[in-house]
Amino acid sequence: MHFGYGKDIYNNNTHSFGYWMMDSTSDMAAVRNGIALRARLLSSDTDTILPAARVRCAAGHGMIQTYSPKVFIPLTTLCRNVCHYCTFAHPPRKGECGYLRPDEVLAIAEEGKRADCREALFTLGDKPELRYAAARKELAELGYGTTLDYLETMCALVLQRTGLLPHVNAGVMAQGDLARLRGVSASQGLMLEAVAFRLCEKGGIHPSYTGETYLELLETVRNAVPSLHVHAFRRSK
Repeated sequence: MHFGYGKDIYNNNTHSFGYWMMDSTSDMAAVRNGIALRARLLSSDTDTILPAARVRCAAGHGMIQTYSPKVFIPLTTLCRNVCHYCTFAHPPRKGECGYLRPDEVLAIAEEGKRADCREALFTLGDKPELRYAAARKELAELGYGTTLDYLETMCALVLQRTGLLPHVNAGVMAQGDLARLRGVSASQGLMLEAVAFRLCEKGGIHPSYTGETYLELLETVRNAVPSLHVHAFRRSK
């Protein structure tokens, strides 16, 4: 893992911040191949690209498309972040619970099972207890110290009582968090739309984010998939 100055070889722009995650020379080869492919795609028109893409897709995966019906379980709509595009999260509201109770979680899961769902997608904000005293208080009343602690228990409950396979979108997590949730979930997800630092500036969609926030997100990816190459820059002003 390396931090430092870098140059955007795509746009010939110097950047003030570089973040690399590379394990070996094979990572550098992958970067070079990606650059060559990008140049080829940008110089081609869609009439040329699409037929070739269809052939490669069919050769690699066949023509069968699969899907897994899932039921959404909004464990909490509280979140420590404020993303301007998000219509899911909101601050604590007077008279409303910030977290679903176990019986509510189970009721949603059982309804999903009756509808022939196969997965339970747990949606939630990222560590709301770090931002809101109300979240900390409610978690304490439920008998938990963190949202991730409560999530782990609810995933186990749904898996044991309904057989639905939990999928979790729990935000930034350390390696230990990923490991323990892996024991009660079939898959895990992370919202990372982009790593463009201009999105954190005034008027952007992530004004509450900082450079450190993006590093935390990238580190979560790194913890989940140690061999994955991640490359991000912030452009100089």
